[in-house]
Amino acid sequence: MDTDDALSLSDAYIQKCELMNHMERITNLQYRMIFDYTERIEKLRSGKTPSKFVLDVTNYIHHHLSEPITTEEIAKALYMSRSRLSVKFKRETNENLVDFILKEKTEEAKRLLRYTDKSITSISSYLGFSSQSHFSHVFKKYANRLPNEYRKRHDH
Repeated sequence: MDTDDALSLSDAYIQKCELMNHMERITNLQYRMIFDYTERIEKLRSGKTPSKFVLDVTNYIHHHLSEPITTEEIAKALYMSRSRLSVKFKRETNENLVDFILKEKTEEAKRLLRYTDKSITSISSYLGFSSQSHFSHVFKKYANRLPNEYRKRHDH
């Protein structure tokens, strides 16, 4: 990873940490940071370096995981139309943006289920889902099992 990229990513996580006042949120941020770094290194090693546009979209999503995320909000943040955002993202990643958002939320949910004792309702709420049933439906779609099944399977 480029030194400047690593330092700016580190600075961004430090700034986020300084704004937090609950140990649990800081711990969650720490897990997210570790996974973020490892995923980036893995992509670099596999030669799949994403474009600045894809990184911008991904960074927006990661910084807003605990909120409902819409393509309209991402488009607004990146100063482009919703349709241009969706088309460009699909062209560059071969993936639908809404699917990508929900997969990222599912990955975060998996981490929270594995490494915390937060309830499924709390995780659902934290990730900005409108209801626990919607969260469970999305989780099952992208993880191939319900959240409680996933937790039981990965409980140490």
